[in-house]
Amino acid sequence: MVIVALGDRLRSDSIHRHLRRRVDTAVDAFEERDAAYLLFTGAATNPDVPRAECEVMAEYAESKGVAPERMLLDSHAHDTRGNGYFARLLVEKHAPDAETVSVVSSRRHLERAGYIFEQCFGDAYEINVSYAVDPEPKYDGFPEAEIRRLREQDREFFDGITPGDTDAIRRRLAADDTAYAWLAEDSE
Repeated sequence: MVIVALGDRLRSDSIHRHLRRRVDTAVDAFEERDAAYLLFTGAATNPDVPRAECEVMAEYAESKGVAPERMLLDSHAHDTRGNGYFARLLVEKHAPDAETVSVVSSRRHLERAGYIFEQCFGDAYEINVSYAVDPEPKYDGFPEAEIRRLREQDREFFDGITPGDTDAIRRRLAADDTAYAWLAEDSE
């Protein structure tokens, strides 16, 4: 099993309260389940903060006693689709025998994240989305209408792609999002 904690845009160089709660939940799940790895995914998505979300998350997890060699970091993902794609690559490389991937995010985000991870990982893996973090009272994330819009875009994005086909997902990411244009070069 691998526990995957999804990033959340940094507001400063240090971890913010909601992201800290995601990491706390992920660390608890990691210890509870004796998972092979704790994977943090999230790039430097705030132009005002030069650090990647995954680095800040890992730093905090290490302060809670998680050994660095038990952590995997993905600093390429700029969104949930990237989280799923790059997490798949890391799991495939470092934990090829893993059968379950547990995703940690905010409660409202997990339905969408679960769908994306199922598409990225395919039938060879069980995707568990039971580790939910309730949003902060002041931080409710996206409004429901925006979540519905994003879910529809996700279905369109994965339309025609066989679940788990990382080559097809890479090509679609490269073609659809400038943040991932560099992935087109990887296929040459």
